[in-house]
Amino acid sequence: MAGEFHAMEILHRLGHQPALTLGNAKTIDILSKAPSGKIYEVSVKAIRGGGKWGIGSENYSVYDKLVFMLFWYKSFDDISSHPETWIIPATEAEKIKLPWHAQHGLYLYKKHIHLLDPYKDAWQHLA
Repeated sequence: MAGEFHAMEILHRLGHQPALTLGNAKTIDILSKAPSGKIYEVSVKAIRGGGKWGIGSENYSVYDKLVFMLFWYKSFDDISSHPETWIIPATEAEKIKLPWHAQHGLYLYKKHIHLLDPYKDAWQHLA
């Protein structure tokens, strides 16, 4: 929930009109209307410490409105710190996701972090 509320704040500051969705086992955490009028479906993933963000096993190549907002809270307990952020369109996440048990994930590990480089603070994907 911390990640979802942080995403709501950022979207609001970017001029969006975000709305938090509620429900069980949902893919879309936030529906957001950008200043351009474009509607985004946002899936928020937050981790503390490190690791990977599980994104499921769906084929995201056809989800042109879905965007993943990934947050990495390095020091979750330090309220003066902010999470590192990646903004990845689902169509791009489909190309870089890796197997993780019976699902798939986006990896923060050193061996795979370069796959995320183009999406670090890539706010243009929410314009």
